[in-house]
Amino acid sequence: MRATLFVSLSLALTACGPSFEEQSEIRRVRVLAIKAEPAELTLNPDNPALPPPIQFSALAVAPEEREVGVALALCKPGNAYGNALDCPGQDGAALPEGQLSLLDPNVQQVLQETANAGTGGAPLDPNDPAVRALLERGIPLFVGYEASDGSDTPEGQESGVRQLTLRLTATPNQNPRLEELLLDEAPLPATLPPGTEVKLVPRLAEGSLEQYETADGTRTEQVFYSWFATGDGEVQQLRSLEPVDGKPGEPSIQYVTPSTPQRITLYVVARDGRGGVDWLSRTVEVGP
Repeated sequence: MRATLFVSLSLALTACGPSFEEQSEIRRVRVLAIKAEPAELTLNPDNPALPPPIQFSALAVAPEEREVGVALALCKPGNAYGNALDCPGQDGAALPEGQLSLLDPNVQQVLQETANAGTGGAPLDPNDPAVRALLERGIPLFVGYEASDGSDTPEGQESGVRQLTLRLTATPNQNPRLEELLLDEAPLPATLPPGTEVKLVPRLAEGSLEQYETADGTRTEQVFYSWFATGDGEVQQLRSLEPVDGKPGEPSIQYVTPSTPQRITLYVVARDGRGGVDWLSRTVEVGP
C-alpha cells in the first residue's frame, strides 16, 4: 500500500516550487481525515459486554466537488505503511458501510492475529496479566482506505491507513468537537472580499480538551488543527495549535482570499493526539 499522505500533513512543500501542489490545496482526490466514533476501540474492565460497533466516516474531497467513494478495511498485522500489505484487499477485513463490529468473525480473526503478534501467541484474554498490561497500554490497529472519484486516473485515487487504538479502560477517549469557524470573533460570513488576508479561528465545544492520565501524571489534550481550501486562495499556515497547561499555541491562521470572484470551501480538521478527530467545512463566495 502506498504510504498515506494522511501522516504527513505537517510537511510544508512550498520549497518545491509554485507548480507543486501544496498540502493545503485540493487539486486531486484527498482524504483529509478519517473519524472513528467512538474515538477508540475499548474493552471495559468493569463490564464484560462487547463494546458497540465503531462507525468510521471520511472527509474525502476532490476538485469541483466531485463525489468520492471510500472503502475501508481492518488490516492484518504487518507494515501498514509499506507497499506489501494489500489493505483494503486480501490483507484486511472489509468494513461494510465503514462499520467495525466485534461480532464480525473476520474482524475477530484480525484482532486475534494482531494480539498474537504482540503477545507471542497468547489469546486476547484480559484476565491474563501480560495481555492485560498490553491492553492497558493500548494495541495499535490499522484501518486501510482506498478513495476514488471513479475516474481511474492517478489524480482520482488515494490510499493510505489510519491508526486506531484497542485499549482496556473505563474512560475511553472522546473526539473533540468543532463548533464554528470564526472571523473577527464572529461566525464566518457568507461572502469574503477578494485578495484580502483574513484571520480564521476554530472554536471548540466546551469539554473538548479532555484530561487523561499518563506515567507522568494528569495531562490535558493539546488539540492541533490542519487547514485546507479549494480555489485560488492561499492558506498561510498548514497547522495551528491550542495553548494548554502552559504550553504555547496559537489556534488561528491567516488566509488570503482569491483575487478573482469564485466559490471556495475551507476545511479545518481537529486532532487531539490520542486518536480523536473532528472537522468542519464552510463554503463561501469570494467577490465584491
